[in-house]
Amino acid sequence: YELFKMQPNESIKNLYNRLLDITNGLLGLGKVFGQDELVRKLLGCLNDEWESKVTAIEESKDLKTMEIEELLGSLMTHEVNEDELEEEDYVLFAKRFTKFAKMNKERRFQRKNFNKGEGSKMD
Repeated sequence: YELFKMQPNESIKNLYNRLLDITNGLLGLGKVFGQDELVRKLLGCLNDEWESKVTAIEESKDLKTMEIEELLGSLMTHEVNEDELEEEDYVLFAKRFTKFAKMNKERRFQRKNFNKGEGSKMD
């Protein structure tokens, strides 16, 4: 429990399930965790890429009264939005590349025609 950390590329759902397994095991041994302890533990074990989201949550919410479900919902929403942004970046790149390729093809075609016309004038 003390060394629990988020694994690289691990989803929030998997992270929480692993934490739940550990806390349930400790519950069987008599250790009981409060909501505020679980909220703080979950926030504290996130990777550095989550730092801005953790700071935003810590500054805007009262962690003593925050429900674990509310935290999970917020983290999962952020995770989905980040994934959508990455996907949008790929789509935008593909659109720009296609546009660039079309423009280059058109320019090459125009240059060939221009050169032919110029060549015939020179003759």
